[in-house]
Amino acid sequence: MKKKTWVLVGSLAASALIASCSGSSNGQNSVAASDSVTASAIDSAQSVQIDFATSTLQWKGFKPGGSHEGKLPVSDGKLDIRDGVLHGGYVVLRLDNLTVEDLKPEEGGNKLKAHLLSEDFFDAAKWPEVRFELTNISAEGLSLKDLTELKGNLTLKDVTKNIAIPVASVVYDQEHGTYAIASKPFNINRADWNVKYGSKSFFTGLGDNFINDDIELSFLLYTK
Repeated sequence: MKKKTWVLVGSLAASALIASCSGSSNGQNSVAASDSVTASAIDSAQSVQIDFATSTLQWKGFKPGGSHEGKLPVSDGKLDIRDGVLHGGYVVLRLDNLTVEDLKPEEGGNKLKAHLLSEDFFDAAKWPEVRFELTNISAEGLSLKDLTELKGNLTLKDVTKNIAIPVASVVYDQEHGTYAIASKPFNINRADWNVKYGSKSFFTGLGDNFINDDIELSFLLYTK
């Protein structure tokens, strides 16, 4: 298989997912959340579908003395890519597809998932989807071979904030005309999206019974 590969940081697109599973949250990879802006328009006729079977978001949460991690597969999304130039796009993830990877289902994994989907955290019954829409793309678009970050509106629960996600690598498969885009690990502050349970941003007197506000994320997107 012949491939034309654009590597921005590192050597493998999957390296971002591997890196997200190591270390602890220290705020060094935090991205700032600001007010949402208008999403970049996409040309549906030019857009390519994201491959839901292989595209995923990796998550990791931290608490004193430990952490939990898992995945959230992509459930919908398109990228407007024309001749190697990105003009817009969006990604949707359904919270009920969330998985816990560090605990077996019968040994706490199912219990943790149910708690994360409950009103304490993401209230998936009321807000079942997480959505990310690209913003701040000029009329000329973004050259994928020079891509270093993706700016977009992240909607979680009933809050939409704009963030800039650092990009680790872009791999172009010339034979199939598909792309793999991987982020670097990055942290969002869940308090910005009103995820309050065990948060020192909302409660005092928690002692060691708090959960860090930072959630470490990374993604790997494949197009069809």
